[in-house]
Amino acid sequence: MIFMMMVTPFFVNSPVGIFSKEIIQALFVSMEFVVSVFFLNEYHRLKIIIQKDEASKKSVKHIETGLKKLFFKKSDTGMKGIVLSGGTATRLFPLTATTSKQLLPVYNKQMIFYPLNTLIKAGIRDILLIVSPENSGQYLNLLGSIFKNHGVNLYFEVQKVPGGLPEAFILGENFIGSDNVTLVLGDNIIEDDIKAISKFKSGGHIFAKKVHDPERSGVVKFDKNKKVVKIVEKPKKWISDYAIPGLYIFDNNVVEIAKKLKPSKRGELEIVDLQLAYLKKDQLRVDILKGAWMDAGTHESLLEAGKIVKEKKIAENFHPIINAAIDEFNNELKMRTKAVLNMHNLHLREEFMLNKKNKNKK
Repeated sequence: MIFMMMVTPFFVNSPVGIFSKEIIQALFVSMEFVVSVFFLNEYHRLKIIIQKDEASKKSVKHIETGLKKLFFKKSDTGMKGIVLSGGTATRLFPLTATTSKQLLPVYNKQMIFYPLNTLIKAGIRDILLIVSPENSGQYLNLLGSIFKNHGVNLYFEVQKVPGGLPEAFILGENFIGSDNVTLVLGDNIIEDDIKAISKFKSGGHIFAKKVHDPERSGVVKFDKNKKVVKIVEKPKKWISDYAIPGLYIFDNNVVEIAKKLKPSKRGELEIVDLQLAYLKKDQLRVDILKGAWMDAGTHESLLEAGKIVKEKKIAENFHPIINAAIDEFNNELKMRTKAVLNMHNLHLREEFMLNKKNKNKK
């Protein structure tokens, strides 16, 4: 039919023909109409199929969400924890070219164990670890089953592209469920035991640490009663000497609040906007950290963190659960390594005996 439509002008303008030009024109106009109706019907048919397919996908997604919510049970303490360990850590290249920043050693333990210790010491036993796709396998090898005998439920979520700290609450929506949540950044090492986590009821709760270079991070200003007055992300003008460490406690409303945030000029959701949302409702509290706080995100700070951890014996004061889990992991790894070596040595002996036997035959 399409071919006939294309040759219509040749038939109409041809001097020889059985039918008159008027009849030929009418014939081809009719055929064009039939073809147009055919394609229009096909368009509507395909549109209906696509709509049904989209509805089916939405239905499947709804079912998946429901199953995930069933999978993540409510915490016994009403508080869950998230460790954000995604990102590319370009400031630590080339160290992070082959592994995650949070898997680098800080003195005698991988960095990731320090934020995990902060949460576990506070009584949290349900923890979501958000990782980048490139390093997800390494996290599973180290942490996949390390706490299985120690009462800690560790879950994993892959963050394909970093979208800002508040995205952790959006990615962790099903995990959080109806519980409150504490977020700690995977490169933050905090010496203090955080009592505020177990005492938390509602609203938002941040922490402050006096530093000599507050302009490098979010800064909080508060009055003598520790009432938050102002929060600014990397201020150009002096606001306060108190930086905000990467440890945040929020109630269950944080998921919906995070969803309503708009990306900044960087194209990411900003944690300061989330904090300001709670501040506007007069629901944001602050505590001052007394012990050491380290953000091990550069070569210099990573080296300094190792020194401070050693001097203050921070790694020696880990929760018994973590120490026991690491010891168990190390013993299992030694046994597996020994078993592999034994198999290799056995194979070598068998090969040696076979070669010796063959030589004797000759």
